[in-house]
Amino acid sequence: MTVDASGPFPVHAFPPRLRIAGALLHGAALCTLGSCTTLLLKDVVEGAQTLRPEPLALGLTVGSVLPLIALRLLRLATRATVTVRPEGLVLTQQGGTHFEIPFDALESIHPWRLPMPGPGLTLRLRSGRAFEYGLEVQAPKPLLEAMGPRGEAKDEPWVRYAQARSEKWRTRWYDQALKYGLVPGVLAGIFFRAHQYISFGGPFGELQMYGWTAYLTSFARTWLPVFLALLLFGCFWRTLAEALCFSAAWLGPRWSRHVRTGAEWTCRALYYVALPVFLAVRLLG
Repeated sequence: MTVDASGPFPVHAFPPRLRIAGALLHGAALCTLGSCTTLLLKDVVEGAQTLRPEPLALGLTVGSVLPLIALRLLRLATRATVTVRPEGLVLTQQGGTHFEIPFDALESIHPWRLPMPGPGLTLRLRSGRAFEYGLEVQAPKPLLEAMGPRGEAKDEPWVRYAQARSEKWRTRWYDQALKYGLVPGVLAGIFFRAHQYISFGGPFGELQMYGWTAYLTSFARTWLPVFLALLLFGCFWRTLAEALCFSAAWLGPRWSRHVRTGAEWTCRALYYVALPVFLAVRLLG
């Protein structure tokens, strides 16, 4: 078997303990988001307001934001590259440390059955042991294809799911600014303006009566629940979308790509179109 040199491919090289730590951090963030989304959905269904914005924000900060920051730092510390050469793989870590894995010593490659802290690959050696580093790869298919016949795991559903997700769900800084900055800010501004007219007779009534501190505090109290509601609204639909896309990955590559595309556009339409229209109808009605 001959394989042309290819790469380097960006990866994160996790030893077992660091992968466990990363999985726990990722799991903590997901569990916190899931539990808060469930509580919010319960309030919506029951028409109650038992979930207060300040404790909710504190819980999300401790349970999700801090673990995700720690996970980000962990990923920065484990950055590496994999180069596919005719004779085998070369893993290059930060600092220049190299690990050479000859194809003759490589038994098989398996995708992680539990994709945490992200999708990845386990290299199984002929000695029966796994290579000491697990490779987290957001887009594993090009790396597996570069390995030729030894990359047969590229056809597994876990790889299809990860590859389609990496291709269709690319979040850039301006996407985040629009989703978590502009949209909540505009909606909060609308509600805040309505509150000012109702309570103080004009858009700057509270400012004129009580000053900037009270005015900005009032806006923050309006913005926080709007931001949290939008965040958890997005989490709810994201959960359904990921479950649907993961199921589609078992049906074949075309299903995986097309369902992922449809799911991403549906999530965008729900967040950027359906939700603002619903709120506008409620406000104007």
